[in-house]
Amino acid sequence: MPYSQPNTSDLILSTRIINAREASGYTQAQLAHRIGVKKSTVIKWEASRTSPRANRLIELAGILNVPVLWLIAGADSPDQVTTPDLSETLKLEQKLDKADQLVNELSALVSDLRGHTRRVQRDIDESS
Repeated sequence: MPYSQPNTSDLILSTRIINAREASGYTQAQLAHRIGVKKSTVIKWEASRTSPRANRLIELAGILNVPVLWLIAGADSPDQVTTPDLSETLKLEQKLDKADQLVNELSALVSDLRGHTRRVQRDIDESS
């Protein structure tokens, strides 16, 4: 298999895995054991020959005690993420309260309708 130059994002990811592993004091074998993969898998991640799947990235971040976004992108949080507007949150809560109220009213109506249906059926049965 011919050697191919790893792309920059893989190299950066692999470097972050190495740095986080070493900072946590794990050997490749210890990390592999903790995450439940073969040592050769960790070696491949660190050599940029393969990349961990999303679920493994999340596990790695937890084991190595680093933010997932740092492990993936080298950042603590993406620039586009902002704090939600409290007025929007309040509006959503009000809509949820209204939805709960409507569900309760609908439930009461269904219960009443069942009661009426039983009475009508009983009247029909008695007149037969």
